This record gives sequence, C-alpha cells and structure tokens, in this order.
Amino acid sequence: MIRLILTAFIQAASMVGGQMLLKLGMQRIPAFSWTWHCILHDVLLNYWLIIGVILLVGTNLLWLYMLKIYPFSVIYPLTSIGFALGMIGGMLLFGESVVWTQWIGVVLIMGGCYLIVR
Repeated sequence: MIRLILTAFIQAASMVGGQMLLKLGMQRIPAFSWTWHCILHDVLLNYWLIIGVILLVGTNLLWLYMLKIYPFSVIYPLTSIGFALGMIGGMLLFGESVVWTQWIGVVLIMGGCYLIVR
C-alpha cells in the first residue's frame, strides 16, 4: 500500500509540476497568437514549455506503469491528489488566493483518497 501511495503521489506531483511549468512558459509569451512567429519563436523555443512537456511525457510513462500493475478503479481516483497539489502550488508559486471552501474541498479529496487505498 505504501508503494501505491508513493507512486500515485509522485505521478500527481510530476503532473502538477509539468502543468505549472507550462503556465510559467505561457506567462513569458508577450501575446499569444496563432502565427508562425509566435509558435516557432515564443512557444517552441520557450525552455519552460520544453521542460514542462518533457516532465509530462515522463509523467505519462509513470502512468502507463501504474496502469500495468495497479487496479484502475484504485489508481484513477488517486489522480485527484493533483487537485490538492495544484491548489497549493498555485498559491505558493503564482501567489493565488485560496479561500476556506477550497481548503474544505482539499480535505474532502484527501479523505476520499484515504478511503480508496484503505
């Protein structure tokens, strides 16, 4: 059970980390447009986006491993750990405000994850 929880946490954390890198990369683009200049210069040469995509590819490889060895009905709900990590990451990295109802939601999500692996 510890291995399952640790694997699910690493998968969720790397998913959130990859998404946060994508957000950081998109924030560095002056104005997004569907032009060749924007796509080639601002998107494809943006190291935040490149690292984020690489991390998300690794996350998906870990997900494939999890699909192979754990029951889907257990691991898929555990991806909701990412909701809690994403909210905390948004607060710490992007300075987003989190209200008390969001904290209640995180507690309920974590309680559900506990019940699933129990």
